[in-house]
Amino acid sequence: MRTTLLLFVLLLLKIKVTACTIVSGTDRKGQTWALNNEDFFHTSSNYVNVYPRTGKGTLGYITLTYGSPNSEIQGGVNEAGVFFDMNALPPQNYKLRAGKTPFPHGSMLVYLLEHCRTVPQFLALWDTYYLPNMGDVQIHLADKHGNLAVITPDTIVKATKQLTSTNFNVCESGPGKQSCWRYPIAQKMLIEQGVSQESLVKIAAATSQREFTTTVYSNIHNLSTGDMWFYLAEEYQTPWRTTLSALLKQGQHSVLLANKFPRNASARLAALLEDQGNSETVRGFLQAKQFREDHQESLLRMAFLHNFYIEKDFAKASVLFPLWEKYMYTNKRLDSTEVLFTKAELMAVNGNSQEAIRVLQAVEQTSWKTDALLANLLDNEDANVVIELTGYPEVKAVVVEFKGDYNFFHFMQKTPTGWRLRMRSSRKELKYCFYVEGERVIDFSQPILEKLETVKGDFAPFNTLKL
Repeated sequence: MRTTLLLFVLLLLKIKVTACTIVSGTDRKGQTWALNNEDFFHTSSNYVNVYPRTGKGTLGYITLTYGSPNSEIQGGVNEAGVFFDMNALPPQNYKLRAGKTPFPHGSMLVYLLEHCRTVPQFLALWDTYYLPNMGDVQIHLADKHGNLAVITPDTIVKATKQLTSTNFNVCESGPGKQSCWRYPIAQKMLIEQGVSQESLVKIAAATSQREFTTTVYSNIHNLSTGDMWFYLAEEYQTPWRTTLSALLKQGQHSVLLANKFPRNASARLAALLEDQGNSETVRGFLQAKQFREDHQESLLRMAFLHNFYIEKDFAKASVLFPLWEKYMYTNKRLDSTEVLFTKAELMAVNGNSQEAIRVLQAVEQTSWKTDALLANLLDNEDANVVIELTGYPEVKAVVVEFKGDYNFFHFMQKTPTGWRLRMRSSRKELKYCFYVEGERVIDFSQPILEKLETVKGDFAPFNTLKL
């Protein structure tokens, strides 16, 4: 077994990186297009937020967010035909050019949408300023004049014909480009089919992330005309088609994307689970609609991930997992070790830690996640941190979620006075909350940070511990 410190460092490196595929390019008519596949744990709470002009010299625009209209911006486009979205990256060592300063006028991305009419206009700002707290991401830019770029704090890659970015740093050369399975697929399809709305839909479907992260939504933009197509939850037959000008005419407002897809199977299953979260109801829905077995796998996978990692509705997740397990064989991209890790997590949240330990000990091809979870459940980490929670003597399990560690739960051990977690961390500060039988709990006897963004995209308090 690898050392606990190495496991925890790997945990920090891996969990922050979620997949996205972004493509931009110019078609034969000279019109510029952009595609984004937004990949994360499945959630139905995705918003298109509309902001008309606020005064002379400003532009109307839309943003896309998770969880709430006020959460962190994932991407956007303005009425001048400027588009941006972002790819998460593995940890980067950026080297800022001497003389660059933090952007002084609020959010640099909002400024981009509200004031910039071309990509070169924004790149001129980027030459002088940087985005504070940018983190390990790159920004993909395109405009209706055919200017395409991908930027990091220290590098810019420009193009005019076509540009693809996934979850490696495209500003660096090397084998990393080929290590992402989505990148060569998108590139090959662009070469063979060119740039059009039809080809971009095919690229979105072919690079859809159908694993333990999902393609939450896809958005395609004709930046020259303002036409937009949105697709929801790995379904590419029935888009919501609209225009930027039509949305701006309705004034400032937010659109819950799921409301534009009343026939979407994932949205209908989510609504059904809200009312009746039992296995008989789910089976009845799947059988009545006569979905293909691979479609059933997709629906059950997205529903499970949403309820387990986003909503923390462990009861519904416990209903969904065995139903999903029946159809996993149809999805060749599912990793068997990840399946067993998730199964062990589900057992542990239900208080079956000994069963979870047996599952993990039987894994043939272990991973950093299976090793780390096993060390946590066996309580044999070389700990430098102890977190305690008083009370709750009758519950079977208490889960600790650390801000940023969205798909790895930590499990507490029962004590005579409550619950205790021993662990090792190299962080300077831990922000965390508890889940007790699916209910979010804060320890009011410990320091608290108010209104921090959660994995759901809403805002809630977290306990904090400085190391």
